[in-house]
Amino acid sequence: MQEDELIESALSGNEFALRRLHDAYITGVFNYVIAQTQNRQDAEELIQDIFYKVARNLDTFQRDSGFKTWVFAIARNTVLDYHRTATKRKRHVLMDSEELVRMMPVTDSAEEEMIKADEMQEVMAMIASLPEAYSTVLHLRIIEDFSVKETAAIMKKSPLAVKALLYRARKALASNYEREVMNE
Repeated sequence: MQEDELIESALSGNEFALRRLHDAYITGVFNYVIAQTQNRQDAEELIQDIFYKVARNLDTFQRDSGFKTWVFAIARNTVLDYHRTATKRKRHVLMDSEELVRMMPVTDSAEEEMIKADEMQEVMAMIASLPEAYSTVLHLRIIEDFSVKETAAIMKKSPLAVKALLYRARKALASNYEREVMNE
C-alpha cells in the first residue's frame, strides 16, 4: 500500500494502516527526539505524545508537503514544548552507545566499531552542546537527510534562513571540534 493509500485508510478508521504509518517513521522520529532531549525516558514519553498527535490530527494533514515532513514538524513542536516547560532539566545525559552503534554503518572489525562509536559519542555531545536551533538543523539535514526545503518547513523558517543556520551550526561545530582537539 502506498503512503497516500495508508493515510486515506487510516482516516477511514483502519488501525492497521495507522500502525504501518507509525512503523514507517518511529525510528527516525525517535532518533531525532533523543538527540534533542538527550534523555531516553523523556524521548520515549515524547514519542507517545507525538504519535498520538499524528493520529489525532491526521485529518488536518495538508498534502502540500510530504507526510514525513508533517510528522517531523509535529515532533519538532513537541520537542520545543518539552524544552519550554522543562528549562530546569539538565541536558547532559548522552545518547546510549548502543544507539550510536546502531546508527553507524557496519565496519570490518570490532575495534574499528568501538573507535567509531567513541568518535560518534563525542560528535553527538558536541552537537548537543550547541544552541538548540543549531542542533536541530544539523540533525534534520545530516542525520535525517531532509532537504533544505523540508527542513525549512519543519523548523518554520525560510530555506534561506535554514541554509544560513546550517552554515553557522557547522561553523560552531567545527570550532568546538578544533577546541576539543587542541585540548587533547
